[in-house]
Formats: sequence, C-alpha cells, structure tokens
Amino acid sequence: MEALGLKAEKPDPRVWLFLVVTVSWLTYFCGSRGELFSLFLLLAVLMFVQKMWLTALYFAAFYLVLLVLQELLRLIAVPLVNMVAGMLILLFFRLLPVYMAYSIMLKKTAMNELMIALEQLRVPKLLIIPLAVVYRYLPTLRQEIVYIRDSLRMRGLNPSLAAMLLHPVTMVETFMIPLLIRSGKLADELAAAALCKGIDAGQPRTSCTGVRFALQDAVWCMVIGIVAAAFVFMHGPG
Repeated sequence: MEALGLKAEKPDPRVWLFLVVTVSWLTYFCGSRGELFSLFLLLAVLMFVQKMWLTALYFAAFYLVLLVLQELLRLIAVPLVNMVAGMLILLFFRLLPVYMAYSIMLKKTAMNELMIALEQLRVPKLLIIPLAVVYRYLPTLRQEIVYIRDSLRMRGLNPSLAAMLLHPVTMVETFMIPLLIRSGKLADELAAAALCKGIDAGQPRTSCTGVRFALQDAVWCMVIGIVAAAFVFMHGPG
C-alpha cells in the first residue's frame, strides 16, 4: 500500500475510533448525571479544538432542551408519563456523548484513510465492508431526509414533528414511504460504488495518502486513556 506522498489527516483515524469505543464504554460504565455531563463538556471542548463550532453549538442546544424537558417533568403529576419520558430523556443523555464522538470521527476522517487504517490493524474485511457501508450510508440518508422534507413543503405539507404526531397516517404515506424507497435505492448505489472501487478485491488496497500512526497519535490515545481512567477512578467500585 504505497502512498503518493500526500499527507493524511491528523489525528489518525484509529485515534477517533479509539475515542468512539472509549466514550461508548464510559457511557455504559459511568452513568450518573454528573459523569455524563462532564463527558459531554469534554467532547464539546474537543469539538471546539477541532474547529467544529456549529456542531458543538447544535449539541449544546440539544442538551439544553433535554435539561428543560427533565425539569418540566417534575411539574407533571402523572407517574406513567414521568416514568416513560424520564427513561427516554436518560437514554438520550447516555447516547449523546457517543453520537458526539461519532460525529467527530465522521467529520475528521476520510473513508479511504479509515479503511487503510483498519487494514493496517489486520481487521478482517468481513467487518471493514459493513462499517464502510454504514459510514457512507448514514450521512447520505440524512441528506435524503432533508430533500424529502423540502419536497413536502413545496407541496404545502408540514413535515414537522408535531404534524407527525397529529397526523401519523399522512406522514407515513408522504414521508416514510418515500424514505424507504430512497433507502433501498441508496443501498444499491452504495453497493455498486463499492464494487467499482474494488472493495471486495483480493489484493491489498492502495492509498494516495500515507496513513501512519505517529507519535502525536499515540499522545492523543494516551490522553484519552488517562481521561477514561480518571472517570473510572472517580466513579469508584461498583
């Protein structure tokens, strides 16, 4: 896998992959409100360091909405509603750091560099190929959702969340069915693109960029490991 002298993005894709795995494990192991909030703050700071300001502000606004909803639940004297809504909000609090870490990896890692890095780790293609498809599929699907919502607005329909709740049958017909049709077409297009790029070829892949795990990448992984160890230490036994 000889490169053409072009420099790969830094940090290395394996650093961001290690971040996603570490954050996922921490959200499972350290699940208190204070620990999740600290993890959210650290990831928000990391986004600012990586010049992802708008993304960080978006997640901050979403986190603020969750906090407001959590406080509003205290005013509702319906135990069943409080229990169900509280569990959903807690689930969002747990998933938010993981999605933030994934967003950083998605923004800062090129697909070809990630695949080369995984091949250097001797990861089997049985895992690399599904990861590559998902890596490409989710952003494309999100863009398709934007297109469908724009087309509904042009037809005088309201694709908002309130409209979905008030008119679920109409939204299934006008939103979900086009999305499912486009999802099937996207899967076929991605599969064809993967075949054209030789993703299933028996020979090792080549890369225009030199993907190398350098000293600064090791420092990044060390910092992530130290932060994770600090979370575990503060969490204590059990």
